[in-house]
Amino acid sequence: MGTIITLKNNNDMKKNNFILIAFLAVLFFSCNEAYIGQYPVEFVAPDSVSTVTYDSLPGAVKITYKLPSDKDLLYVKATYFLDNGKKMEATASAFTNQMLIDGYGNSDSLRTVILNAVDLNQNVSKPIVIKVKPKKSPIYDIMNSIEAGVDFGGIYLKWKNPLGHKIIVVVNTEDKAGKQLQANGGKIYSQAKDVVTNIRGYDTIPRNFYIQVQDRWGNVTKIDTLKQAKPIFEQMIPKTFQAKWNGDLTIPYQEYNGSFGVQMVWNNKYGSTAGGDCFSTKAGGGISSSITYDLNSQANNSTGKGWVIPSRVLIHSRNGYGYSALGKYVRVWGSTSPDVSTLNTEGPNAWVLLSPPQGFLIAPPSGATNLTATADDKAAIENKGFDLVFPPGTKPIRYVRIEMAEMWGGITNTSFTIAELTWYGKVLN
Repeated sequence: MGTIITLKNNNDMKKNNFILIAFLAVLFFSCNEAYIGQYPVEFVAPDSVSTVTYDSLPGAVKITYKLPSDKDLLYVKATYFLDNGKKMEATASAFTNQMLIDGYGNSDSLRTVILNAVDLNQNVSKPIVIKVKPKKSPIYDIMNSIEAGVDFGGIYLKWKNPLGHKIIVVVNTEDKAGKQLQANGGKIYSQAKDVVTNIRGYDTIPRNFYIQVQDRWGNVTKIDTLKQAKPIFEQMIPKTFQAKWNGDLTIPYQEYNGSFGVQMVWNNKYGSTAGGDCFSTKAGGGISSSITYDLNSQANNSTGKGWVIPSRVLIHSRNGYGYSALGKYVRVWGSTSPDVSTLNTEGPNAWVLLSPPQGFLIAPPSGATNLTATADDKAAIENKGFDLVFPPGTKPIRYVRIEMAEMWGGITNTSFTIAELTWYGKVLN
């Protein structure tokens, strides 16, 4: 038997109508896509934040405020606009009373920031409008710090980024018709604090290079022009007269056997077609972290004819080994003295460090470690190789020392292999 509901008065009718509407609403939503999150259970907006202050930062402001006392407060939202007019939002949870607002470019005017408190039921407080004035973006000081000049096959760039901000340095040049094009390797992503880098691949014909700095929000500096820069001639240093040599008796040779001697690093065999052609230390290593050899055994040390001004050295890993048998950090040393020795820390018979003090970082392009390097990563180090680029003004050398400062995977730095080393620069006549 069904149940009969008797409506005694208008209030009962309204009450039951409300129940019916609620039931139908639930039925309707159950037939549609499920709602993710909590349905509002109350509709009272939280109080606004109060006692708002801010600190000016490069390209940003840090806002501090007093939170409302609402127990169901979820977060505080800030709405603001970048220099290019783009609307931005930032949020901070109810567990902090500070928020970073970033992405500003210039510091020439006050900026409007709107703050709203939001509770668990997505109720939004009345807005609090404040005016802030950020400091100028770091890109302008970085741009002012840039030094540029001619280098082997192009130009070099040096800059300082003391706060370690993520930036993009863009370098353009011109084609024969005078149209600006992005230079070879002319988009440099960096957040290093001190940078020396190169744009290469150009003939010794004067050309203009156009330089500017960007950040990830689209703020851009004015263009600076390096006019009529004439790249220095760069050549591959001939391997014909490279030779086994060990004037530094403190660095004992350590080859696995004659088939894996140091001469294998200049035999032009590397990558998938090289098989096992490579230099290799003795099994287990334990002898030395360095190898040495002569870049030009026909050079005249009295006149300096045949010495090499190096621009870079291209290093290839042994086929099938990827990064695991090559240094993570590789130091490169040079000298023109046949009496060079690690026992000398200064003077003409001391090795001259050509790399950064910690060594060149040889890292997979994907950012992975050698344990998870992708197939493309391994192909890059084995077939394409990795350029170790020397700073402008590097002195002439003849004898070279390659040192594994630190290995991938934490293995001993006296156990390593190298498939090929190809030097570039200029041979002195």
